[in-house]
Amino acid sequence: MPNPTAVGNELTEFPLGDLLHSVAQGIADGQRALDMASLQTLIVLSKTPVPVIPEVTEVITPQPFQVSVSGQPSIQVTGARVTATPSPPIYMNALQAGITPTFYQFTEATIQVKISVQLREVEETTENGKKRTTRAFGSNVNFRTQNKYSYSVDASSSVTATLRPVPPPSRLTPSTVTVNALGTTPTVVINP
Repeated sequence: MPNPTAVGNELTEFPLGDLLHSVAQGIADGQRALDMASLQTLIVLSKTPVPVIPEVTEVITPQPFQVSVSGQPSIQVTGARVTATPSPPIYMNALQAGITPTFYQFTEATIQVKISVQLREVEETTENGKKRTTRAFGSNVNFRTQNKYSYSVDASSSVTATLRPVPPPSRLTPSTVTVNALGTTPTVVINP
């Protein structure tokens, strides 16, 4: 019997329940890895200082200029100049600056496999002894079984998994408390 785990060998018979369990377990393992990666990113962002310019001051000043009109004397047009001056940068961590990690979630997974399904009685050992049950088994359909049993199938399979970004869990997004002690009366602003 060929080794079903060796690359290039034909897939031997397998219980369908095991196939479905294997797909579901793979998706669960992948989701856990995605969640842990996002949590690690969250920790890194909380420790990464970034310079942030909190304010830009724009000053609009008049700046008239002359416009030539063909055959006429030039005329003065009211113009304006905008001068932008940034405030000195302040340092905060990337989370405070509004950079959050992206969380992804498997929203659907589809597996399509062309297999031959057979029902067979099997003997299982339980705590109360042995019992006989009927289980479904699947095996690949290759050219030999296709010709022998007149199957009409394509020898192909596909796996599709859809990932979608989701907002981070609300408990992972820290609230920011800003205390303005520069004015005469301190003000407190809380951003969820």
